[in-house]
Parts: sequence; C-alpha cells; structure tokens
Amino acid sequence: MDRVNLKASIVIAIIGIILISVIYFRPVSINRNYSGYMYDENSKLDKAVEINLDGELKKNLSLNYVFTGSIKVDGLKKQVVLKRIWAKYNVFKTVEYSAFIETKNDKSGQYEVNGTVNTSKNFNEILIKLDDVDSKYNSKFDICGPSNTREEAKGIITKLERND
Repeated sequence: MDRVNLKASIVIAIIGIILISVIYFRPVSINRNYSGYMYDENSKLDKAVEINLDGELKKNLSLNYVFTGSIKVDGLKKQVVLKRIWAKYNVFKTVEYSAFIETKNDKSGQYEVNGTVNTSKNFNEILIKLDDVDSKYNSKFDICGPSNTREEAKGIITKLERND
C-alpha cells in the first residue's frame, strides 16, 4: 500500500469512528406513560394510577448509562437519576435501572431518601415507592406499571427482583 492510500484509509477510519461515536453517544429521549396500580400489602387499600416517566438516557464510554428526568404519579412529580445495574459477571448486559429519590433538607443541608424507583432494562416496567404517597394515604404502597390488578403488580415486583 502506498503512502497516499494509507493516509486516505486512516482519514476514513477516523471519520468512521467519530460518526459511530456521535450516533452511539447521542442522548436518547424517553417518555413512557404507564397505567399503574398502587397497593398496600398489609391492607386492602389499592388504586389505579397513571405513571409518567420522562427524561434522557445518556450513554458514556465507561458503560455507566444514566437516565435523568422525572416521574409523575398520583399528582406528585419527582426528579430522578436512574443508574444502570449490570448483570452479575457481565458488564455488557443491563439488568435494570435503579435509584433513590432524594431531596435536600433546607435546615441541615443533607440529602434525605424519599423513595425508590426501579425500571426494567428497556423501561417497559416500573416499580416506585414514595414516602409522600405513603404519608398521604397513611400506609406503605408499592406502585407498579403497567398493571391493572394486584396480581399483575406483584408479578412486576417479582420480575424486577429476579432481574429478568
């Protein structure tokens, strides 16, 4: 291969790597609406709710994908930063996204955990636990989507706990 062809090949390879990187690392917009179900395991309290998950999934070179956005459920809106959870012994396989919902205490300046959010790897299923909802109804609720019955909600919890 002569010098001109070698330089052309290098330039084409660099342009290809840049193009692939721009396409792969571009943030992905995610907006999901779930028909959800919230229930308390220890009582007969339950309710159908609408759940909205809206934000961006950002991929990076270290494979630590991060979803930044908000969830809306039962009239409450919370900001969330979901982080990728990897499969055991395989960093290339995403199991789910998970995060604590935190708010800053104005008096102490410390962050306090107010709930949790877990989603499936493709954001098709969601499990939410919020202290604000619990205090509103004086109970401990699991909020799952998409589900219309207590059994469907329990199935989502089981699936997310098993990391399917």
